[in-house]
Order: sequence, then C-alpha cells, then structure tokens
Amino acid sequence: MVSLNLQHRFNANIQGILWMLVAGAAFAVSNVVVRLAAEDMHPFVVVFFRSILGVVLLAHVFLAKDFIWNPGPRLKLHILRGILQTTALLCLYTAITVTPMATVIALAFITPLVTAGGAIAFMGEPSKLNRWLAVLLGLAGALIIIRPGFITVSVGVMLVLAYAVQQAASNLTAKQLTRHEPVTTVVAWMTLLSTPLTLIPALFVWSWPDAWGWWFVTINAICSTIAHLATTQAYRVADITIADPMIFFRLIAAAILGYIFFSEIPDVWVWAGSAVIIVAATMLSRDKQVSGG
Repeated sequence: MVSLNLQHRFNANIQGILWMLVAGAAFAVSNVVVRLAAEDMHPFVVVFFRSILGVVLLAHVFLAKDFIWNPGPRLKLHILRGILQTTALLCLYTAITVTPMATVIALAFITPLVTAGGAIAFMGEPSKLNRWLAVLLGLAGALIIIRPGFITVSVGVMLVLAYAVQQAASNLTAKQLTRHEPVTTVVAWMTLLSTPLTLIPALFVWSWPDAWGWWFVTINAICSTIAHLATTQAYRVADITIADPMIFFRLIAAAILGYIFFSEIPDVWVWAGSAVIIVAATMLSRDKQVSGG
C-alpha cells in the first residue's frame, strides 16, 4: 500500500512538472507574439484585444447558472482588481516591446515574493523570519539583474517592476475575493471589467490589426489562457515544492525564443539573479506547504 501511494505521488509530481513546462512554453510564446503584434500596433491596443478575447474564452463561465452577477459590496474589490490588472498588463506589454524577453521573465519572477510580503504586511499572514528572508533574497536577485549604479536602469526594467507590484496587489485582492466567491467567478469578473478599462488608453493610440496582427492577438489570448490553466493544474496535482522550481523553465523558453526571433542573448547576470529569485520562491513555497499557508 505504501509503495502504491509513493508511486501515485511520483506520477502526480511528473504530471505537475510537465504541466509547468507547458505553462512556461505558453508564457514565452505569448510574449513573442506580443512583441510581434506591437510592431504594427501600440501595446495598449494589444492589451485591449487580449482582454476582449479573454471574455470570449470565458463565455462558458458567464453563461453558467451559478455565476454571481450581483457581488454586492464586493463589487468595489472587483473594480479595484480590474484596475490593478489593467495597469499591470499595460506596464508588462509595453516593457516586452523594449526589454529583452529573458530580462522581462526574470524580473517578473519577483511577483510571488512581493505578494507574500504584502500578505504578511496587510492580510495578517504569519510573519516569520524565514518568510521575510525569502522575500529579501528574491529582491536581492532582482538587484543582481538590474545592477543599479553599475548600468543605467532602463524604462523597460522600471515597467516590469511596476507590473510586479501591481500584479502582486491584484493577487492579494483576488485572495480576499476568493474567500467569498469561486475562483472562476473572480477571474471572470476581472476579465470582464478589464476590457472597458483597457479600451480607454487603447483609443488614444488606436489602430486596427492587419491579417498577421489578428493572428498574433488571438495566439496571445489563447497562450495566456493555456499558461494560467496549466499552472493551476500543475499546482493541483503536484507538490508545490516540485512545481514551483519548474517556473525557471519560463526563463529558458524565453531565452530560446528571444534568440530565435530577436537575436537576444541574456547575460550572466540575468541567469544569476533568476537563480537567486527561484531559490527564494522555493524557500517560500516550502514554508507555506509545511505551515499549511
């Protein structure tokens, strides 16, 4: 019986690893098509099309009988999350167009660490030394990549950091909402509200996609959806301490595709800083698993 349980756990962890690899590849492809689409469209327009296509992909959620169309007092939280998600994506997509792909992915790794720090500071999660050490280690990894004082900190890097902070705030808002509503409802409301919000800045720089542009924005929406679903599935079937380190594959996939499509070669500091951030995220995930957080 014990051996069967171990075999089941082993198989589940293998599945989790494979799902994380799928997610990493999908995220990387999504970033590639964002940059390709932005060659003929402003990134704000790309964000809008991602949002509106996201509504189409989530149509089955809106049509479900148990969808909560009247969230009552929680509507303010939904609106707040819609605003945070909108501004986060505007920053991220703009950064993708002016920053090497591997650098974008590497710095985006700090998002769960910022989320963890915010959860401790603002949501009453246990404040333990090892959690704060993990957060600080992750920030040190980001500094290794950025190297302020040694190289000029670009606008793209600042936009990725702004994305990480806003995405973390969006995650914390989502956590508060999921205490009262299903995850699918929270995601659907975020997508629904972000669509008109992303339209506002897009109108100032509007241009219609050409034939290739339609392909790019569609692939972006599909890959983004696949990436999020695959990540969720990986965490569902596998131990989080197995699944979390596999996020590093996003950087590998981004480096490969960045080289193929844009002739980008990440420097050693990107790899070193990313490794430090991944170690910090793994420390944090292990602590949460042990504590049940």
